[in-house]
Amino acid sequence: MASFDELIERLAGFYGPLRMPPDDPFGYYVWEVLGTRTSAGRRDAAMTALRRVPALTPDAVGKLARGRLEAVVRQCGSLIEERMAALEAGATVFRRQPRLVERLRGPLRQAWLAARDLPHLGHAGALGVLLFAGSGRLAPVDEGLTRFATRFGLAPPLASRRRLVRDVRRQLTTRLPADAAARRKAVLYLQHHADHTCVAGVPHCNACPLADACAEGRSWRAGRSSIGSM
Repeated sequence: MASFDELIERLAGFYGPLRMPPDDPFGYYVWEVLGTRTSAGRRDAAMTALRRVPALTPDAVGKLARGRLEAVVRQCGSLIEERMAALEAGATVFRRQPRLVERLRGPLRQAWLAARDLPHLGHAGALGVLLFAGSGRLAPVDEGLTRFATRFGLAPPLASRRRLVRDVRRQLTTRLPADAAARRKAVLYLQHHADHTCVAGVPHCNACPLADACAEGRSWRAGRSSIGSM
């Protein structure tokens, strides 16, 4: 079986270059808020618009006219009020805690407590801040990564959502590269793969570059083979 590093390189070859999230904590927070339940293209367009203002710092977001901010957020499609509230609340947290960035980049326990102060992110989003813009190494296991990992065979399906996420995080964390940049790249491609190919409902196993290494992909291929031999 191919190594995990080789599988990530397959994904990189299949999808081509992906834009990395910002490596500063507030920029990543904005990236996460704008990217929730929308396409990467819409998120990136909104991020570009904020850079042009420019409004990618807590102070700049706080000073930006609400109408201008809403025009940017509308590029993401739905959840306009929710995104607006999250951006405004997040900018307030960063402004009121001058040492927040320092804490996010400090020792892991301190960084985790700081990340949990950020609104609207949830557990996976907070771990994402630490991985991409802080001191963390744990995989930010969201719904997509959980789906991929169980289909791939890294963790068995469990009735308890909390236990399943914990098991998936443990399995991914042990397999991801030790190098910080390589680990971030791996998570980015796995998340993109879960959102675009290993989708909810019916995955696109026929086009998946990992199908031969994936439990569900092999099952799909075996089924296709059986149909072809009838």
